[in-house]
Order: sequence, then C-alpha cells, then structure tokens
Amino acid sequence: MKYKLGIFITVLCLFVGSKTKAQEEKYIGLFIYNFTKYFDWPESMKSGDFVIDVIGHPSVYEELGRLTAGKKVGTQNIVLKKFDSAENLDKSNIIFVGHWQSRFMAQVLSQVGNNPTLIITESDGMLDKGAAINFVILNGTIKFEMNATAVKDRNLKTDPRLRQLAYRVVE
Repeated sequence: MKYKLGIFITVLCLFVGSKTKAQEEKYIGLFIYNFTKYFDWPESMKSGDFVIDVIGHPSVYEELGRLTAGKKVGTQNIVLKKFDSAENLDKSNIIFVGHWQSRFMAQVLSQVGNNPTLIITESDGMLDKGAAINFVILNGTIKFEMNATAVKDRNLKTDPRLRQLAYRVVE
C-alpha cells in the first residue's frame, strides 16, 4: 500500500500545473480513478460490478471511460454510467456530480440513501452539503478537499495518508 500511495502522490504532483479545461477534466478523471484504489467499500459493495455514475459532465465521463477500459477494482469490473440529472440513480460505488449539476445534490443524497457511496463534486460549498470529496482549483491547480465525517458516515474507509494530500480536511 505504501508503494502504491507513493506512486499516486508522484502522479498527482506531475499534474499540479494543470491550467486548461481539457486538462482539468483529464486530471479529475485520473483523481476519480485513483480514488478507487484508496477508498475501501464494505463487503456488501464488493460483489458484482464496481459502478461509477457521472452526473452532467460528459467530458469527465469520456475521460473515465478511457482510464477505466478493461480495468477492475479488486475483482469487480468497472462500469460507468452517465446521467443528466439525479433521477434514476441506482446503487453505485462512486457518484461524480459535475459543477453545473450541483443543484441536484439534495436529490443525489435522497437517491443514495444510506448506501456506502463515495460522492465527489466540483463546486464550492459542496462538502457542507454532503459530498465526501470536492475538487477545487487554486492558483491554476486542481486540488481536492475531503469531508472526513461524510466518508465515515457512508461507511467508507481510506488510507489515512490520503488526508495529507487533501488541500483541506473538514471533520
């Protein structure tokens, strides 16, 4: 695990200088994919497919498609699903809510219920509304902030060193 975290940190450092929108989407996709390696879901979520839902961000969906093609999380095949809104969400491991769809956050939370789902957003203030991870751009670089309480409340676990990579951790 130490070795993998070191690789993750190295890769993130290489991408810190991102400034263009296309690069932002590429790095957001990379972050999301790497989070599959550093979060641990309960046993109830470790059978069947590993599902990542993307709400309202087609370019992140496409990038994730490239990054996850033929890949697995443990023994689970990664399956991506694209949505325009929070309607019809089903049981998933990760939900990414694009910036312009953040207005659906209450509906996302309602659809997710108590399921152990990692909710990732990219809009200011979303940690306060229930997101576990939120992407921010500071000085032209993509960083993430983490809501440790939301992670715990969703029955998810992560390597504690991941907190050190976060720009900000809210308890």
